[in-house]
Amino acid sequence: MKLTNLGMMISCMAFVACGSTQNSTDKIVQEKKGTVHELQQIPLPKQLSTETNWEFQEDLSDDFNYTYQPSNELITFGKNKWKNFYHAAWDGPGVTYWKYDKVSVDGSDLIIKSARWDQNNESNPVSKRVKMNMPASGISTGCITSTQTVRYPVFIEAKVSVTNLALASDVWLLSPDATQEIDIIECYGGKEPNNAYFAESIHVSIHSFIRKPFTDYQPRDKGAWLKKEGVESWGEYCDVNGERKYVTMGVYWKSPVHFEHYMDGELVRVLYDKSVASKINGVWEYGYPTMTNGKLDVSYGKQKITNIGTSTVYDFKMLEKANNSSTVSIIDPYEYQGGKGFTKAMDIIINVEAQDWHAKAGRMPRDIDLNDPSKNNDMKVDWLRVFKPKS
Repeated sequence: MKLTNLGMMISCMAFVACGSTQNSTDKIVQEKKGTVHELQQIPLPKQLSTETNWEFQEDLSDDFNYTYQPSNELITFGKNKWKNFYHAAWDGPGVTYWKYDKVSVDGSDLIIKSARWDQNNESNPVSKRVKMNMPASGISTGCITSTQTVRYPVFIEAKVSVTNLALASDVWLLSPDATQEIDIIECYGGKEPNNAYFAESIHVSIHSFIRKPFTDYQPRDKGAWLKKEGVESWGEYCDVNGERKYVTMGVYWKSPVHFEHYMDGELVRVLYDKSVASKINGVWEYGYPTMTNGKLDVSYGKQKITNIGTSTVYDFKMLEKANNSSTVSIIDPYEYQGGKGFTKAMDIIINVEAQDWHAKAGRMPRDIDLNDPSKNNDMKVDWLRVFKPKS
């Protein structure tokens, strides 16, 4: 955590050579006496600070003001707040190969590195499977998972510098049974190759899953893709003349059917029961989804939202009006969660990944990108903090 900004400022894998989770050792982790409390000094988004009183969750928050050297074993670090891998026996989507040693902390930031996957010279966990029959596109990168879960009502915020590669830089929540997911930030930062369209946006979402047969619902309206004036590529935005820049992303999981997304302290999107509000080009748009013959309606390739009005300042009464006009849930329209919304405790996950739909389209880092020392090819997280409203 950079204090100058304060005024002074994830069964282990069934792979070969997979070790059991071990306690952090002094040789690998050098903890620094806490400055985690200083995360409380950063103002909460105005929308939240005026709503209720908040209690800082020190056992879940991390300023990353310590050192953790890369380990080739499954291990916990950060005063046992994190493990250096995913929360289940899976090493990543698409052509991703999560590796224990792609994660480190340098005294100021969590760092997740990426490199070309090398089947003949792998670090742990070792995989003998070539994903998507695309060995030349494989990416070795990292993932961490919290050792404790969070549950609504809760506000989670992270200060993130995304990788300038055509890979997803992610901070997200996932239930242990992988049926409920909340995406705080999903950003495909690098413009090359052919990724410029996705690089200009940050994606925020929720997912409601059925595992067998695998089925995924998420809101697919245009408001799920957040843009910032002047940003053509988030990867380039996060690297200015060799100096890293950050974007602060947060989510208030207020209830099983109420989610608020924040960017740099500003409320930008709200999902509420049967309605949605999104700030697009500086204007709040309020509306609700519809269905025809049991299927969600689509317009111009996006989930159709029937708009009921706009405003320059967020107005919950307008959102309630849209909600009262709606008969279709924006949270879980097919009731994969039994109509209860998002109720399960979730793990906090931070990772980089090479997703299948991007790999199929050829939007993967080239060797020239991965090996360019002038590019900010690492994902960095300055801090992550968690608050719960006082009861």
